[in-house]
Amino acid sequence: MPRASEHPNAALLRDGYTAFAKGDIDLIRDLLADEVVHRVPGRGPLCGEYRTPEEVLGFYVRLFELSGGTFVAEPYAVMADEDHGVALVQTYAERPGKVLDGRSVDVFRIRNGRITEIRTLAEDQYSDDAFWS
Repeated sequence: MPRASEHPNAALLRDGYTAFAKGDIDLIRDLLADEVVHRVPGRGPLCGEYRTPEEVLGFYVRLFELSGGTFVAEPYAVMADEDHGVALVQTYAERPGKVLDGRSVDVFRIRNGRITEIRTLAEDQYSDDAFWS
């Protein structure tokens, strides 16, 4: 449900994070444009570019697999206009002997009500890379 005076694209992004938390792959797929790209900078094994909805969804599944289902990405601020969106995100995950508890920024491009680009920027890229390695 959109908040008062919230742009519809902010609601779209919130819906995406809710679907992610519930593992609702079908809703996430509906939010992604066919030409979507998700860019994840860094040097860890999950860093790179995911260039189709299937690759993006595969990346999300891999986050859950590698973390034993503990990965959480919870936005604490979401902003959007007609073409762009930004989410400030608290992330948490566990792996044997490791805990990831940090923040990131997800930057979106949106066209015709669908996400065409996502860039995930970790607050501490070195810690993120080490956690997933």
